[in-house]
Amino acid sequence: MADHTMAAKRLPEVVAQAKMAEKFVSRVNESQRAQLLRNIAEAHQLAGWMLFDRGSVSLAENAFANARRTAERIGAMDLIAFVGGPNAAFMSTWSGDPAQGAERAYGAMSWARRSGNRRLAAFVATIAARAHARMDEANLCTKMLVEAETELSRHQPQEPDPVWLDVFDDAALAGHRGSCLLDLGQPRHAVESLREQDSASPVAFLRNRTIWQLDQAEAQLRMGEDEAAAAAVNHAMDAVTASSITPRVARMFRSILLKLRASGDHAVTPTADRLEVFIGACV
Repeated sequence: MADHTMAAKRLPEVVAQAKMAEKFVSRVNESQRAQLLRNIAEAHQLAGWMLFDRGSVSLAENAFANARRTAERIGAMDLIAFVGGPNAAFMSTWSGDPAQGAERAYGAMSWARRSGNRRLAAFVATIAARAHARMDEANLCTKMLVEAETELSRHQPQEPDPVWLDVFDDAALAGHRGSCLLDLGQPRHAVESLREQDSASPVAFLRNRTIWQLDQAEAQLRMGEDEAAAAAVNHAMDAVTASSITPRVARMFRSILLKLRASGDHAVTPTADRLEVFIGACV
């Protein structure tokens, strides 16, 4: 939960606990070993995600590899799928290699299906859709979004889920759909989905909400709705403190600042000026 609020300073703690736990694997009895290894795998996964959020892609790759190897030792198919899809695949797409992102997502899909968790399968399909959108493959993107919606609709809420799946629900799917539509050059439809996300997403998932508010602002700028875009940016800044922003999110704030300045609309100047000060405090 600290990660969702961009508390990147907790990273050393996560890594240290994983390393300490690894020393006890051979000492615990067999009935406890599988759970301990799962906890270790989850810690490596979380460390990898936090490293990615800080911009350390190569270190994140190593952490994800450690997480997968540990998960494979106990046959944790759901965790293997989670590491391969919403983590490694998404990182590839975000980092400029959506072809690899799609490849990784489809690989993770087989593990998600074998795990039997429909919600997880929906999450992985959504990540595949994000990769296709980034490659401007609208038909494939739509196909994977439909699959995600179908899988999520079949999920049984009473079935227990790993805590890391809490981040994916109908609101999150709407947010990812909005980002896909933005990448596909459909800003008006993107705004509709992003507003749906914003109204339904739990407050705890601060980073996701912030990212999608900035996506919404970009979509509105593309439509010439400059004042609405400025309002979305102000909303994003109001919800966070500059000292808590991770480098990946800070880059998004810098990107939207450039777009606000480029709009030439004097009505957004106060927001742009405020954002410039905000970014300065992020450094």
